[in-house]
Amino acid sequence: MSTAELRDLFGMEEFRAAEALQRAVWGDESAPDPGTLMMVVQAEGGLAAGAFVGGRLVGYVFGFPSAKPGVLYCNGLAVLPEMRGRGLGAALKWYERRWCLTRGFRQVRWTFDPMQTVNAALYIDRLGARSTTYLVDYYGVIGGIERLPSDRLLVDWYLDDGIVDAKSELRFMGGDVEDCLRIQLPRDVETPTPQQKTAATLAFRDNLRDAFSNGYGIAGFDCSERAYILTRDIAARSCAAKLREINADGANLALQRTKK
Repeated sequence: MSTAELRDLFGMEEFRAAEALQRAVWGDESAPDPGTLMMVVQAEGGLAAGAFVGGRLVGYVFGFPSAKPGVLYCNGLAVLPEMRGRGLGAALKWYERRWCLTRGFRQVRWTFDPMQTVNAALYIDRLGARSTTYLVDYYGVIGGIERLPSDRLLVDWYLDDGIVDAKSELRFMGGDVEDCLRIQLPRDVETPTPQQKTAATLAFRDNLRDAFSNGYGIAGFDCSERAYILTRDIAARSCAAKLREINADGANLALQRTKK
């Protein structure tokens, strides 16, 4: 396989290719990030990048600055089906990390379907993202007759965290964790009937929200057991990070008032 070239998108032809790529991945009825929007967001300080093999766009990542200083919200990541299993999704996220750190972003946030094992393995296990926030029906009920819930996990990726840094260099060694919970995904979750998926989602929703309310946060994902690993330490770090955001917002507001 040719080595993938990772770089920012350039020119409307590449932005339109990224839009077409999303339809190829998620179907014609999906609502892709428009090429024109990605172009404008990139011009105003956001990220729109791709993975190219033989000059062909085979994956993309797209994000924009959030309302919180130093935080990028990643709105999209996709790799063509025929190019999966080659580490391109992870490569695009590590490119995103390098891109962010050189521009003053220290945190990336995004959402994903927690019932999808492949995404959990990439985002939580491979990249080291964490979560303490469960979003119920984030996009509203989806589907026609099936009417499936659109629950999502909101994850935080702390780019200069020691664990994330170690994972980026493939030198992170996990160990036993005290006082942890494991919440396992059902074995038939990838190809269930609509009724099975709804029941599995509702049961998972209750278990995870109970754990979050009791002070636990997602710290890892056991790929072999298909189980989320939760610890109190992650929840405590998340609270500390949110407190720092509140303090920073307060300091910025006070500064603005002083200037007036």
